[in-house]
Amino acid sequence: MKTLTLRDENGKFYYGWWIVIVAAIFCGLVYSGIVSVTGIFLLPVTESLQLPIAGYSFYITIMSITNIITLLFISKYLNEKNIKKIMVIAGLLGIVSFIGFAMANSLMFFYIFAIPQGFCFGAFTMTPCQILVSNWFGEKARGRAMSIFLAGMSIITVGLMNLLNYAVLTYGWRVGYGILAAAVLICVLIAAKAVVWGPAQKGIKRIGELDESEIASLQSRELKGVSFIEAIKKPITWVAFISCTLAVIVSSSILQHGIATMVISGMTQTSATALISIMSLIMIVTGPIIGIICDKFRLSIAAVGTSLFFALAVFGLAYAGSSWGIPVFVIGYMFGVPAINIISPLMMSHMYGEKELGRLIGYVNVFVGVGGAIGATAVGILVQSYGTYYIPWMVMTGVLVVVAIIRGICTSKKRKYTEIETQ
Repeated sequence: MKTLTLRDENGKFYYGWWIVIVAAIFCGLVYSGIVSVTGIFLLPVTESLQLPIAGYSFYITIMSITNIITLLFISKYLNEKNIKKIMVIAGLLGIVSFIGFAMANSLMFFYIFAIPQGFCFGAFTMTPCQILVSNWFGEKARGRAMSIFLAGMSIITVGLMNLLNYAVLTYGWRVGYGILAAAVLICVLIAAKAVVWGPAQKGIKRIGELDESEIASLQSRELKGVSFIEAIKKPITWVAFISCTLAVIVSSSILQHGIATMVISGMTQTSATALISIMSLIMIVTGPIIGIICDKFRLSIAAVGTSLFFALAVFGLAYAGSSWGIPVFVIGYMFGVPAINIISPLMMSHMYGEKELGRLIGYVNVFVGVGGAIGATAVGILVQSYGTYYIPWMVMTGVLVVVAIIRGICTSKKRKYTEIETQ
């Protein structure tokens, strides 16, 4: 069978592509509905209910902590027997959370309903969707299938952001949360019908499989690298993990506070939302560009460069009211965000090889989750303390400069894994 085809061996549309489509829908509507569109609600909700920005932002921390706990406990149960049941239950809890938000008249509503939302985030969105897409495509096609899934998610996110912005400004933020509840309901109905663990359950072959000679070659190849135990004994490993947390503290704070910053600086919320949408589409291209730089040139160039571009973006937000602030933010953000999802895992393979790369990346994701739990609330507290977004964004700029220094050290030639280290 061809490595990438639309049809299975029976000439029918390959079911794995339906999995890619529904995964994009789930993450575009539910994942993005939980984290990517929060900035649309910040000012309307806090102004309507007279809530402190830091207090409102704290629900993100509760949701993120619940997400981390959910992933730690539920990952081993995401298997052929349970995945559909878990996703349906998680989706129903997501509906409950958005209905709770729509009914809110105090901070306590957001704090209570952030807990079922965190379970939904962990057990319905990215992790199970990545598992399903991986199950349906072999090694020769998995990367392309995953990239199509993520590109589709980005496009759906753009549509969701602009729809919600219109709804919130025209009908109010409660209607916006109601729309998100309805979107999750649609996804739950699709999941109940469409989620299938893998090709074996449909009695068809998986596309993109390796042939026998390629499998034999892989089986004979011993993975080289430093053991997980040895890696975590090194202080530099923890410094690298901390750099992941610091980078995500900034990225999560932008998701929550970026639109609010632009609105306060004089933009309309519609214009700010449209700008973020355009950036999301362009990043479908800029991400692969950074990947090419990682592959064709030195990883350190991309590692330091993306962190500094990210710092430039946040510096632009600090001066959002000036004529040059927003253009600087846009350029910096598009080339800086890959510091999160591309550089972080590559840093681990650079330092320690492939032997136990999966476990190291698992720790990276835990530290990423910690950053997501801190960022929005940290900036909210700083805004309340100083009465402006200028100081918080300048602090975040400094944080990213520290990240650039750490990653420059971690991806240097001196830190690159060689087989000599394990001999």
